[in-house]
Amino acid sequence: MNAPHVCAPFSATAVAARRLRRRFLKDARNAVPLMARRAAPIREFSRGTRVPTTGFCAFVLAVLSAGSLAAQTGGAIAGRVHDATSSLSIAGALISVDGGRQGAATDTGGFYRVREVRSGWHRVQIGRIGYRPVVYDSVLVRSGETVTLNAALTALALQVESIAVTATPDRVLDPMVPQDLQRVTGEEIRKLPVTTVAEAVALSAGAVGESYRGGRLGEQAFVLDGIGVKNQLDASTGSIGLRIPPDILTEASLVTNGFSARYGQAISGLINVVTKDGGDHWEGRSALETDRPLPQGWDYGIDRFVVAGSGPLGKGIGVVGVLDAEGRLDADPVNAPPPPAARDPRNDNPYLLPHNSGERYDAGLKFTVPLGTRQTVRLFGLQSIDQQLLFDPAFKYDPAFAPAQRVRASLVTGQIQHTSGPDAVNPFTIDLRVGYFDRSFFRGALADQPKLAVGGFTFSTFHFLGQDLAERMDTTAARSAVPGFAAPDLSDRTPWGVPAFFLGDGSRGEIAWNRFRELRGKLDVTLGAGRDADFYLGGEIAGQHVQTFQRVFAYLPVDSTMPPPTASDFKPLSAAAYAETQLRVQDLAFTIGLRYDQFDGRVPAGLGGKRFGAQRSINPRLAVSTVLKGATFVASWGRFSQAPDFQYLVDAAFDDTTRTGRFREGNPALGFESAMQYEFSLRLRPTDITSVRTNLYIKRLDGLVASVPLTLDPDSTIFGNTDFGTVKGVELIFEKETTHGWGMRVAYTLQTATATATNAFQILRRIRIDSLLPPGQDTIFPARVEFPLDYDRRHSLTVIGQGRVDDGAGPRLFGQAIFGGLEAAAIFHFGSGLPYSRTNTAGDTLIGLPNSARLPPEYSLDALVRRPIRLMGMNGGLYIDARNLLNRRNTLSVRRDTGQPTLTSGTLQAIALAAYSAHPEAIPYESPRYRQWADLDGNGLIEGQNELLPLYMAAARDFAQPLFYYGPPRIVRVGVELTF
Repeated sequence: MNAPHVCAPFSATAVAARRLRRRFLKDARNAVPLMARRAAPIREFSRGTRVPTTGFCAFVLAVLSAGSLAAQTGGAIAGRVHDATSSLSIAGALISVDGGRQGAATDTGGFYRVREVRSGWHRVQIGRIGYRPVVYDSVLVRSGETVTLNAALTALALQVESIAVTATPDRVLDPMVPQDLQRVTGEEIRKLPVTTVAEAVALSAGAVGESYRGGRLGEQAFVLDGIGVKNQLDASTGSIGLRIPPDILTEASLVTNGFSARYGQAISGLINVVTKDGGDHWEGRSALETDRPLPQGWDYGIDRFVVAGSGPLGKGIGVVGVLDAEGRLDADPVNAPPPPAARDPRNDNPYLLPHNSGERYDAGLKFTVPLGTRQTVRLFGLQSIDQQLLFDPAFKYDPAFAPAQRVRASLVTGQIQHTSGPDAVNPFTIDLRVGYFDRSFFRGALADQPKLAVGGFTFSTFHFLGQDLAERMDTTAARSAVPGFAAPDLSDRTPWGVPAFFLGDGSRGEIAWNRFRELRGKLDVTLGAGRDADFYLGGEIAGQHVQTFQRVFAYLPVDSTMPPPTASDFKPLSAAAYAETQLRVQDLAFTIGLRYDQFDGRVPAGLGGKRFGAQRSINPRLAVSTVLKGATFVASWGRFSQAPDFQYLVDAAFDDTTRTGRFREGNPALGFESAMQYEFSLRLRPTDITSVRTNLYIKRLDGLVASVPLTLDPDSTIFGNTDFGTVKGVELIFEKETTHGWGMRVAYTLQTATATATNAFQILRRIRIDSLLPPGQDTIFPARVEFPLDYDRRHSLTVIGQGRVDDGAGPRLFGQAIFGGLEAAAIFHFGSGLPYSRTNTAGDTLIGLPNSARLPPEYSLDALVRRPIRLMGMNGGLYIDARNLLNRRNTLSVRRDTGQPTLTSGTLQAIALAAYSAHPEAIPYESPRYRQWADLDGNGLIEGQNELLPLYMAAARDFAQPLFYYGPPRIVRVGVELTF
């Protein structure tokens, strides 16, 4: 008999590495919805007799999947058990998952539901006294999805042959799972031209980088194996610092609305990550990719090495480990035009930016330890280190004084899970999770320039000037000029020689350090009450420790014109509790939840004034869904809130986004930022292999943090919960399943996102109208108007395609099919231009309304081609990964005064003339600034406007080159990987 099966998102090579004895053939008829619900190949066992698998669904094409529960670590297994002869329902049948660690019993209608099954592969047994048991091996469960296993049991007899059991995935969204979820797996990341989880999640509909559905940065949360992790110190201006190596990933998903009440700290999106458990046999992968063999202009010094492995340690203990390291000689390459002057040293290699190398290391280790039949302990550790030299145009010819930065983040989590037995009347699951997160950040001048060992790798730790002072938070000693710092001077190393624009002899004098630590505990209880009801209860508490230090112009002592150093050391406390239920009433399903959040900044009086106590927020959530003929309709409403960045609670003097070194007054009385969200979703299946999703959403933002003037002086400001905004949008997602060797996914988003300020550091009331009153009277502050947010991308289109050639297809060479097994994937992305504000040349006066201008549209085409190989008894592949294949010069930013990346010729002449007027003195032969080719009359002096002004013009054009106004260029790398 042919063994029943459902589609799995793995190629035959990858599955063979996992299950060496399994053999698969293509079977497109049973392919599940592209980027949608998946289940695994099934083997049936009857009295120890195994029926080999004879079918394989083509692996799923695209990155993101439809329909899900809340962001969580598990899904569900459900179905009906009936008599194979009479088709009558069988009550009291036991469903056992993984040898009885979880399970359920069928009701009087023969229906069952096993809840909170961890994402990944599982073994399921269905049995009843008097019937032959059926065992399904390798059932693939995804978080937020319900896998349907319908079993037909045969009554026991002396001789009964094996029967085929069909495991059919639910083709329509389960009405018990109303959330919007888009998913990517670690295996899919390997098959697509993406490197990191962040890049893969950014392909989701409604995503602009790390902004989701128009929201500001920092309005998203990160959930790892069920426990929240967030850089609550400066999430709106800094990254979390953690990167999950794809090889330790089971899946990552983006939930953009309607996520469960069990999760908070987010108002625009939730990134949910589930890591692997060690399997019952050893497997692993190693890969090396580089662009070194490529010619100049294609070689950016990229080297990446990955090694990963997982397997059993004995006594049921499993382990997974991975190391992912990458070095780049140009860590942030740009597709800028070549330099305009032949004497510019970048002419020799205009593609690599100097002093712009970087290295990152991501290492993870996980242990899974069973404790008896009902308990499982999971221990996970992750560390990410990111070091980068920062190219500064002012230090182009003296890079030793240019800044650098280092971000180091560590995470350790532990989980103990208790599940009820298969025969429990009301099955339940209890999860206790504990997590410790430690993130440190430093930016400033290096004490010594690191030496590159291999490519962009230094294999050493950056050391910064003033590092000990910052880590001690010694504001008293920092009031004096900080030892090691020297005042910058106009460089004499430039090709032009003239004292203008470029700096040397000292750095900008910035010291920026912070450290955020958090210890979090979370308890979740899931209780099942029959087939049509689930109850969720739980809570969490988190203690944080915040330390910050900032100093600007560290080569000067503090005086009346220089902001003093600032430091903070305080320990906020956050807590939350939730209750949620999901009920099914005939064709309707209801999700009702309530979440309570509170946080207490506990800022000491010396840092921000008196103590204000805890801030509280109540967040109700409701969703209603129903299954129509061939479609599912979902309506959801909810209130979501998050605590503000802790950086806004305390005073700070820093070189902020306006590059002014302003002093900002913190506000320890800040409350929650919140959003009220409404969404209507319709999911259709026009044919067996196509699906269409339409999401209409409205999000009202309120209480967002903004910088508010205390007086008429724009530099005298305080943070307050005064900003509000609105996001409206429509998402259309079409998916064609992988059949006949190919498939595709098309996602289009139309949205508007507005607010009264685009980020918290911008002054809320930036527009002032001069009064007609007599001189000396106040200006008029008009009513607040909503402006486009910085990430208001009106139109976004993403097309993902992937295909695979049959193993025996194409011409043959020495008996081997040349193109057999060849895999290819491509991603095309188009986005309309983001908004920006026009200003005058000085940058102190707006031209028009804020964010009233738009950048030009941008697009890119990425592609990956992989050829499977077999080497030394191991499977593997050779691949070529190309990003921005068309080498499109995307404009990511422009000068606010011109609306173009370049300065106008008139502006260039004006700044060159101003520099000449400041230093019109002649340059003698003895000076290091003397350039013989510029001495037109050969008298040993470069003098006068005729000889000096052309040098100032060349220096101005050099300094004003629009480098970081453009996106990355075409980047091609080749790689080889081996799996075992």
